[in-house]
Amino acid sequence: MDTVSANDYLLHVLQMSREKTNIASGFRGVYLEVAKLEIARRGLQSEKPDMARIQAALNRIRDRDDMADFVIPALIRILKEYRSMLDASVINEIEETLVGFRYWLDEPGEINACYFTENHQVLYHSAEILVGELFPDRVFPSDGHTGSWHRQHGITFLNRWMDWRERVGFSEWFSNYYTEDILALLVLHYYAENETIRIRSKALIDTLLLDIAVNTFEGNWAGCQGRTYVPFLVEPAFESISPICRMYWGEGSIDGGLSDCAIMLAVFEYQCPKAIAAIGRDKPAVMINRERMSLDVKEASEYGVDPSDFDNIMFFWGQQTYDAREVIQNSARVMTPSNWMNERINAYLEKYTLCDTANIPTDDDPDFTALTQVNLYTYKTPDYILSCAQDYRKGKPGYQQQIWGAFLGGRARVFTNHMGSYEYRDRPNFLAGNSYMPRACQYENVLVCIYRIPADHTRCLETHAFFPKQEFDEVIEQNGWVFGRRKNAYIALKSMNPAHWKSPDINLFKEVYQDSTLAEERFRQAKPMIYHADGHANVWVAEIGSKAQNGSFEAFVNSIAKAVVEGNSIACSYHSPSQGWISFGWTQPLIVNGREIRIQGYKRYDNPYCQAEFNTRELTVRRGSEVFGIR
Repeated sequence: MDTVSANDYLLHVLQMSREKTNIASGFRGVYLEVAKLEIARRGLQSEKPDMARIQAALNRIRDRDDMADFVIPALIRILKEYRSMLDASVINEIEETLVGFRYWLDEPGEINACYFTENHQVLYHSAEILVGELFPDRVFPSDGHTGSWHRQHGITFLNRWMDWRERVGFSEWFSNYYTEDILALLVLHYYAENETIRIRSKALIDTLLLDIAVNTFEGNWAGCQGRTYVPFLVEPAFESISPICRMYWGEGSIDGGLSDCAIMLAVFEYQCPKAIAAIGRDKPAVMINRERMSLDVKEASEYGVDPSDFDNIMFFWGQQTYDAREVIQNSARVMTPSNWMNERINAYLEKYTLCDTANIPTDDDPDFTALTQVNLYTYKTPDYILSCAQDYRKGKPGYQQQIWGAFLGGRARVFTNHMGSYEYRDRPNFLAGNSYMPRACQYENVLVCIYRIPADHTRCLETHAFFPKQEFDEVIEQNGWVFGRRKNAYIALKSMNPAHWKSPDINLFKEVYQDSTLAEERFRQAKPMIYHADGHANVWVAEIGSKAQNGSFEAFVNSIAKAVVEGNSIACSYHSPSQGWISFGWTQPLIVNGREIRIQGYKRYDNPYCQAEFNTRELTVRRGSEVFGIR
């Protein structure tokens, strides 16, 4: 594919909105209006703005609903660049709405929105700084402080957030929440009065683009993600990073829907560093990336993030470890006593007290939402990508964490999970996330994933694989293995427990496509997608290959169908035709051909393009003659 220019992308978004009227429905449709205004500002043929979409965004802010912060970058752009293109009454309404917003948790009143996950934090801080700079002398009615006061308040919190991200990366790893981070950082980079903030914002945008370039295939994530949702897993074109990849290095879809981040990158005409764009285009025979992000609570003090210091509480709320023993006393100080979050905190405080009094051991790291330190491994070839969170929080309750994924292009994605429910919106649910997390590891093109679901988890004592048959050119079953081929990429998957296919579910397609006609069409085309295995304990093995690596698909099938998988969920081994003897277990290390392989303690980046130790602020990125420094 070719790259798409900023102008062409904005014009394409406008054309999509004519053909698919529902893509800009809801409050985030304000970004379509920004695209229209920018197209007109550039002297190109556009459309009259739809005030209903701008009004929907303003209503979201006035109501202080969750995700109201997502649309503030669009409104800041309007105030900065398009004032003369809209009626004065509309501009005045935008101004009054932004001045009247509640910008942080310590302002009076009840809190119904999420302010505190990693992406929300930077959006709120960015908004508070920039709105404060727009109206320095205005008194903000939410708390009676001036815009200048709010600017400084936002800067204080933003500097902490930036320091954490610069040194230890992002807790919401490999997720589409990267685009929300970029939204906040973009408006800071272009509009913040403070030069240091502008420079640091650009460095973090480029770090996120580097992560995307290294860890995507055909413009999409492999499926190993800190947080994900069902539509993105089933329909990769819906991932908001996809059009970003298309604009900068010619991979990905621009037809999946409205990507507010891609629109803003095009509106600002943000220039991706040449070295990073070259990495996105690169097609080496094999690329291996190891990287480490976030922190475990117990080691955070070693990195200058002391959980007993209230100034650091948002680091832990950003990684959603609200109830860790070292954090919980400060967590109890964050919300007003009546807030919904406090009951969760109170319950864990009581549990710690009761267990301590009775001298009963308890888990000091109990949060199912936790996004603690992760060691990530990606193996990419011109034909496929495989990625895994190595030995990540095994046996703990999960939320939206997707532990491993293989992506062969198109919609051919394969992964396993322990379902949290039998529907598609819960967190975790039937496909997205894990009710209890496995212990998984990857060595090059081979992955082993072990599940041990606790006995007292009385439902869903089962696991399954997402393996959409209709997205593969061939699917063969032999000796308990399922083999799939898409173009020149191959995958083999085996469950140690007996497994069987389940019929497609129309409700899955309704959740993904939000369009009854399209959902029915995709459902009629669907073949079985879920390969199901009963049992609270199970081992799944996957091996990926290609024509370039293995020869014909027949040769790939024949070699693996005879391979030995033995043992159980405590200790197992697999004789891989490509890698040799691999052994792994619930507590055993990863052993390959008699040699222990390190799966923890990775560098910040360890790949052909960037070598950087963990807890460093400086990155040097190289691709051929292109060299780029991120500081």
